[in-house]
Amino acid sequence: MLKPTAILAVLAFVALAACGGGAQTGTALEPNAAVERVVAVLDDLGIAHSDPVRGDVGLSGAKAIFEITINGFDAGVNVFPDKKALERWQELSDRFGGVHVSFENVAISLNSSEGITNSVEIAPKIAEAIGGEAHNA
Repeated sequence: MLKPTAILAVLAFVALAACGGGAQTGTALEPNAAVERVVAVLDDLGIAHSDPVRGDVGLSGAKAIFEITINGFDAGVNVFPDKKALERWQELSDRFGGVHVSFENVAISLNSSEGITNSVEIAPKIAEAIGGEAHNA
């Protein structure tokens, strides 16, 4: 079974290829600040998680990917260069039923296979606490 980060890499590559990439627009969270914010929100909500580990971005279109387990399920924090890159990835993820939370230029990709029930339950809580939007939850 593919990890969420592998699925994200494929989705982002397809989205970037279809849309021809994109220029950076506006301000965007830097990777370390983004992952620190996610961890702080998970801690505040009492949601169990591992320490995030920086992963290989491959052809994902993200500028950084952090692998993490959330409530015992594989997940990922994907930091895109800008909001437009996130939106391209998000469109495809939504089509495939991927459960994630987005905010600014970041997607928290929650487990959409064996952990989907848990992901659907926690996504709205995370979205509210982080000031983002839950998708497919």
